[in-house]
Amino acid sequence: MIDHGVSLQLGVIGGLGPLASADFYFKLTRMTQAFRDNEHVPAVILSVPQLPDRTEAILAGHDGPLPSLKAAVSTLNALGVACIAMPCNTAHHWYEQLAASSQARIIHIADAVVAETHRSLSRGKVTILATQGTLVSGFYRDRMSAAGFELCFPAVTEFQGRVDSAIGLVKGGSIAEAASETERALEIARSAGADTAVLGCTELSVVAASLNPTNGLVVIDSNAALARACLTRLGFAAQDVPRPRPVFSSRKELERFGGSIQH
Repeated sequence: MIDHGVSLQLGVIGGLGPLASADFYFKLTRMTQAFRDNEHVPAVILSVPQLPDRTEAILAGHDGPLPSLKAAVSTLNALGVACIAMPCNTAHHWYEQLAASSQARIIHIADAVVAETHRSLSRGKVTILATQGTLVSGFYRDRMSAAGFELCFPAVTEFQGRVDSAIGLVKGGSIAEAASETERALEIARSAGADTAVLGCTELSVVAASLNPTNGLVVIDSNAALARACLTRLGFAAQDVPRPRPVFSSRKELERFGGSIQH
């Protein structure tokens, strides 16, 4: 453990992608029941956007991202954090290997989502909006089924196409367009019989505040679920907060505040 005179409790493996990490920390902060700065979670965000693409690795059957993920876990452990969060669903394909190499508890995002879903309903049909890598990995299928939920996968190819498009648009900074694609995917999920939709990619969490709250579905935000699980694990009181206005609604607005997108 490195002693810098600061007691860190939460380590975050960020940059996967960068806007998703910013969204996670925003929601963690908003959800913390605090009245002054020193009542918030002492945390460190390790941004590692140079990691190889997680979905490409899973679909190709190799572990390209794993060494960098292990290095990130090792760095956070050296800082003495009590637990680690990865606001990237697809990276949890390597959860078992990472957890085995970590002294700090790594909170599984799908476990957090199951707990968050149980806050809204005890059973029902659930659709997962996620990368193809996350779906192939199967950790949502296994955990949701074990918790008594029925998985609902829309048969139309348009559904996954809309999800993939929305994820790519967020990565490129086109937030409003990503929200529209996500709305269309949710409409398809509802038509397929889903009661609940999980935003099972943290890029989709970025557009959660822009979604129509009267779309007929219970929508579970994986970033918000992970934030709540971190607070609970660390003994901080979590509060329900109103849906916030999106931090950035478009690439133009992002750039107006000094941000930029690199391809």
